[in-house]
Amino acid sequence: MIKDLMQIKQLPVIEEQLKNVSKVIDERVKNATSLVCTDETVKAVKEIRANLNKDYKDFEEQRKMIKEQILKPYTDFEDVYKKCVADKFRNADITLKGKIELVEKELKDKKEQEVKDYFEEYKTANNIDFITYEQARINVTLSASMKSLKEQVKQFIDKIVDDLKLIDTQEHKTEILVEYRNTLNISNAITTVANRFKAIEEEKKKQEEFMKESTKTVIIPKEEMQEILQAPKVEEKQEDILILKFTVKGTRTKLKELKEFLKNGGYDYE
Repeated sequence: MIKDLMQIKQLPVIEEQLKNVSKVIDERVKNATSLVCTDETVKAVKEIRANLNKDYKDFEEQRKMIKEQILKPYTDFEDVYKKCVADKFRNADITLKGKIELVEKELKDKKEQEVKDYFEEYKTANNIDFITYEQARINVTLSASMKSLKEQVKQFIDKIVDDLKLIDTQEHKTEILVEYRNTLNISNAITTVANRFKAIEEEKKKQEEFMKESTKTVIIPKEEMQEILQAPKVEEKQEDILILKFTVKGTRTKLKELKEFLKNGGYDYE
């Protein structure tokens, strides 16, 4: 039934067939959805639903098949068109683009070299030796005029000249210049050095305060001093002196050594 209703002829014919199919579907859907679903009829309702889903699946398969057959002639045409027309234009465009880019690159490189040469000349004229062309970040394009590019270089170097003049008026100009060379940021360089010396001064003050505290003279009241001076002395306990008599036998040398020992040891002997 479905195959008879949907046949591949021409799009207008297919559309007419679909309109006829739509009427049939409307009738079936209307009858199905008007059914009362109860314990007794639920089985029949399920069967009708399954049939509707089966028919819809068949229609979908037919639709996909028709789409493939309708699109096939165009797909074939597109392949031929790509080979005979599109690829040839595309290849020509790629070739010409490469040639154009090569020439434009040469022109741009030549233009940028002229800007670099001007940068070095103007830098030398202002006695500046610590900056590079890359730091200026000049965007050289074919459309940019040489006058505007050189003006950018001049503004960049002039600003550095002004910054150096300002640094020369500062108290810690040597330290600031070292910082400035790294960043080319004048405000940051001045602030960094100022904070550094401020921290050093604060540390010196802390050290001085610490030394003052550690060397302060402690004043003891007169009453406390008298108590300290009048503190009772602890007498050392004297041992009793005893007499020990004994006879020693030995060589002359040994006896001399014993006598020397007694003498050096503070013993009182006879």
